[in-house]
Parts: sequence; C-alpha cells; structure tokens
Amino acid sequence: MNKLSALFKISFVLLAITWLISCKEKISGSLQSNQPPETFLFVKSTGKDTLNQTASIQKLYWDGLDKDGFVTGFYYTWELQPDSADWQWTEKRSLTFPLKISGAETSYVFQVRAVDNKGAWDPTPASQIFPIKNTSPTINWLPTSRIPDTTFTVASFIWQASDLDGDSTIVYFEYALDDTLQWRKIAGYRRNVTLTADSGLTEGEHVFFIRAVDVAKSRSPVIRMPQRGSWYVKEPKGEYLLIDDFANEAQSLYPDRYYKSMLKQILPEVDPQAGFDYWNIEEQFPASRLQFIETLKLFKRVIWYSDLIQETDEHFITAQVAIPEFLNAGGKIIYSVQFSTGFGSLGNPLEFTPVDSLGKKFNFITAKSLYYPDSVGKQNVQNLFGVELPQLKLSKIIVGLMGLKPKPTTIPLYRYNDPKSDNDPIFVLLGWNDNKQNQGLDAYDFIFSATPLHYLQANNNLNDFFKIIFKDIFKP
Repeated sequence: MNKLSALFKISFVLLAITWLISCKEKISGSLQSNQPPETFLFVKSTGKDTLNQTASIQKLYWDGLDKDGFVTGFYYTWELQPDSADWQWTEKRSLTFPLKISGAETSYVFQVRAVDNKGAWDPTPASQIFPIKNTSPTINWLPTSRIPDTTFTVASFIWQASDLDGDSTIVYFEYALDDTLQWRKIAGYRRNVTLTADSGLTEGEHVFFIRAVDVAKSRSPVIRMPQRGSWYVKEPKGEYLLIDDFANEAQSLYPDRYYKSMLKQILPEVDPQAGFDYWNIEEQFPASRLQFIETLKLFKRVIWYSDLIQETDEHFITAQVAIPEFLNAGGKIIYSVQFSTGFGSLGNPLEFTPVDSLGKKFNFITAKSLYYPDSVGKQNVQNLFGVELPQLKLSKIIVGLMGLKPKPTTIPLYRYNDPKSDNDPIFVLLGWNDNKQNQGLDAYDFIFSATPLHYLQANNNLNDFFKIIFKDIFKP
C-alpha cells in the first residue's frame, strides 16, 4: 500500500466518525413558516386614504417585498368587495387604467397584493381611493372644414371632438340652425352631419351651431360655421344644372356664357317646365364630398364642363365617386374635359366613364376641323332614338387632346377628321349604365367628351346637338 492510498483511507474514516457523531446531536428551535409578502402602491396622496379629484386616465405603480423569498407577481382589482374571480394577475409593476365616468364625480377603489415564490399573497392589499372629476369635452373644426359662401339646399359640416376622460364618454352632439333656442341630437361617434331642405335649409342666410355633450351632461363650448357671418342657401330653380369647372374662362371662349345661353334657348322646347341652375365649383367647391354628391342628386340632368384635368385634381377625384352615384340615382350627365399631359399614367382613372382606354395624343387640332358622327354610332342613334346627329366643327384651335377607346357597351358618337390617319380618333361617347334598375334606353345616361364641347361652334349648330341629347337621348 503506498502512502497516498493510506492517507485517503484515514481521511475517509475520520469523516465517517464525524457524521455519526453529528447524527446523534438533536436539532433545537422551531421551524419558521413562509412569510407572506407586503405590497406598496405608489400614488401622490393628499391624505391617508384619498386623493384630490383627478383625471379618469390613471397610471399606477406598485411593488412588493418578501423577507424570506421573492415576489413573483401581483393580483389587482377595482372591485370594492372582490371575490376570488375579481382579482386579475399581472407580473408588471405599472399599468394605465381608463376609469369610466358615470357622472360629474365618480370614485373608484384600487387594490393590489403581491404574491411570493411559494404562492402566498399579501393578506392586507395596498389600496387607494380615486375620486375622479369629469372634464368637459372639446370640439373644433378641422383645418379643411369650410362652407362655401353659397350652397344649394345641401350643406355638410365636419368637425373633430375629444375628451380627456376618453372620447367614448362623448354620448352625443347637439346642433342648431340659425339660433341656439332649439337643439337637435346626433350620436357621439359621428363627426359630420349633412343638412338638407328637410332639415330647414331654405332660401336665405344661415348659420350652423354645434357642441359636444359627455356622459356627465357636461357640454363643450359652442362652435359655429361660418365662424363669422352667415352663408347663403339657394333653392334649385329646376332639374338642370351647369357645373362650371373652368379656371380660365377668358382664354376658353367663355364656356359659361355659351352654356347658359344654350339652355335658355333649348329648354323651352325640350322641357317647358324646366329651369336650370349654375354652379361655379372653381369658387364654391365644398369641403365635403358627401355635400357635393347630395347636391348633384337635387337635379336630374347635369352638364359638367372642365378645362385641363389631372388625376390628382380634387374635382376629378370627387367626380369619380360622385358621378356614378348620381347616375345610379337616376340622373344623366354630359361630362366635357380636356386631359393634361401625362394623364392616364396612374392606373385606370376613367373606369367610371364610358372610356375603356385613351388613344392617340394630338399636340393640337386646328380651327375649322370637322367632327363627324361615327358611322356605327350614327346608325345606333338612328335605330334607338330616331334622330340623326349633326356634323360639328371646331371654332378654336385646341392644344393637347387625346382620343378615346370605348367600352364594349359604349356608342361612339363623334370622330375627328384626321387628315394624317386612316382611322380617325373618337372624341365623344355615349355610355351605357349596367347598374340601372330598368335597363333599356334609359340606361344610356353618360355623354363623355375629350374635347371641350363649347369649342364645336363653327357650324352654328351645337345647340342642335344638345337639343338631341336632352330631348331624345336623355328624355325628360
């Protein structure tokens, strides 16, 4: 046996003797049970149990201390006398709580208790009373909100409202027309309202007032539109509407003069009882598209004439929504435009029209150029409506035009006599509306022209064209 092995055996024997001796000694004292943790809630208090009245959105902080272990999480509740199901578990030490306002003043009690690593929880939860004071709502107009100086018997108002106690505490809005003696209610989730003749919009000067009301019946200050003075409401004179969308009247043969004169001449023969209204949307375009749409629906026939349009023009964007709704409501329209350079590069902006796609681009077309009825379209118009379209001529040179390719259900009406082409481009179309409830001739409801129509006066027969449209194709 070597010296290392002998030394190991002696050490083992000594350890065994020590263990045997220790086993014979008795353990003194008593076993300590697990101690529950303590919980601390952090709020700024003005007294022992209460706070000053404060906001209904509360961010609370808490923590726990365990002398013989560690805290694993917390149970909290807003119930005054909670049972086991009312306590909610979290491992977080801070949460934000929205406290519902049910009156001018409301009190809540928050309780929280820590839980240690052995499952024991604080038998005396930390608690705090929160007396919540209601704050009044606020209301103001959006920066883009406006009412034109003059409208027809449709006016839309758009606002924004908020409440520090939570926007859901706004239960309704009250609005009044012309004076604040009689208020009308609309739901608190609304942020717009459209008034009509049924709402009291009569011919004359008007003012609109509105305020917000919360669950505690607290009201915001009243705001008004217009913010100063009043706006004028005019009642429609008839079923026809001219929409002037020209920015440069003087450089464009004054289209408003022509269209007004034309309707004065042809309406007595087309529809003796009909009158017409004029709407310059370059000056009186409303902020609300709903107002624009509902205004169109006041009429049955519309001529909308525009100069250069771009896909990003607010008026053209509105047209894409408003015209289909107007047509589906039974209206019929003549829409005369001129495309800007690069038009059509963004998707299919003409989907709402009788146009399938754009064709050849022209840098200019000279005065006295002929627009003649398309042969197929001419025959269709004769067969369907019993009339013959006249030839038209340009009375002014036009710079920058684009031909049209019709949809399958569209009737091509006019082609430009292009001396440089064997296939003259189409510029005027008659569209068919698949959404019309009663199909048939009534479904032809959309004249689309890529040439400003009032330029076609060189033959002095443009009035005849409009008479055919309104009397025979768009029958009264």
